[in-house]
Amino acid sequence: MTIDGPGSLFDQLRGEQLSAVTFVQDYLQLWFDGPGINVTSRLEVASHGQSIVSWEPGFRDLLCAQIAKIVQQVRFESGKSLTITFEDRSELSISLRPEDRDVAEAFFAHGFKDHEWFSN
Repeated sequence: MTIDGPGSLFDQLRGEQLSAVTFVQDYLQLWFDGPGINVTSRLEVASHGQSIVSWEPGFRDLLCAQIAKIVQQVRFESGKSLTITFEDRSELSISLRPEDRDVAEAFFAHGFKDHEWFSN
């Protein structure tokens, strides 16, 4: 099942923890105790004054340091970004700009209630 907009879908992440990060050749998977997001676009991690973009030195360590943090808010800005903010104000931001991806979709979100999914 698909949905018309991602708002209610991503609201399901609020209060959930980032439980795992999987590195799969040329993309990433973010897991939130059930739901997952396959990221095929540029991902920026910002935490405690530090900001690193996917595949740059230190990216893996900073991304993995977000594991077990609780999601406070998710913002979807069409054509710009999908940003996940944690309780400590650190953020994961997936770029939705065409120039920041090598494939048609920037991400694929799946595993939500009622088998809903969303891609962009």
